[in-house]
Amino acid sequence: MIIIGLPHGALDGAIAIYLGYSKRVVLLLRFVLLYVVAAALVVAAWMAAPAVCLLIFLVISMLHFGLGDARPGGGWEGFLEAVAHGGLVVAGISLIHRDEVDVIFGYLVGGSTQMVWQGLEIMAVIIAIALAFCVIKGVTDRRWRAGFAELLLLAVLFVFTPPLVGFAVYFCLVHTVRHVRTVLSGLAAGMSGRMVFTQAALFTIASWLAGAVAFWLLASPGSAESALLRVVFIGLAALTVPHMILVDGLLRNARPSLKRRFISR
Repeated sequence: MIIIGLPHGALDGAIAIYLGYSKRVVLLLRFVLLYVVAAALVVAAWMAAPAVCLLIFLVISMLHFGLGDARPGGGWEGFLEAVAHGGLVVAGISLIHRDEVDVIFGYLVGGSTQMVWQGLEIMAVIIAIALAFCVIKGVTDRRWRAGFAELLLLAVLFVFTPPLVGFAVYFCLVHTVRHVRTVLSGLAAGMSGRMVFTQAALFTIASWLAGAVAFWLLASPGSAESALLRVVFIGLAALTVPHMILVDGLLRNARPSLKRRFISR
């Protein structure tokens, strides 16, 4: 997941360049600084209130995954589709494999996970409604059948694989592939492939180095597993916030011609 998944977020630099943040050096530096500061604030907040931050991270991850998987379009139907897709990944895996996931959550919060599970149980009610809606649409409307089939396949995957395996398969082979394909098709008209690859490689290497340093600082004899999980998931949370601001905020609110290049599939 670290090897394959992180590079999709590393395309944020290319998106920023394409959106015009490289027109002046000061704009590019400001973008990088704000990105790093946002990530650092997430880490600091997590250290102060880990359970609250984990729950918030699960909610925003659900929305981010769902927005990436749902068909282009808005309105309440698009919202329910996004909740169904993202909710199946986040709450579905967690509730299907509650005992195993609770161990992971325990590593991440360093204490009681009761509040996290209470939040997930509330989310599950909304997600169940969204899933029921998608099932009905998938049966009655052929335009929804591809998404419905994807939900079924992912549900089978999540039921029959360990939680980390199921999530890794989804994150690397569905979310990352879809995001990279969409972004690259949008960038093709304005940036060379070499430029995109170069900046993505630099951002990826920087992320790996930061993760390696964090693991070295956190790891101790007998705690390598918990340290690795904390680095991976807290690191993902830290990078997800600025990534969502850029992709699900700035990019989706960009001028219509630019939005179509990225959002349409």
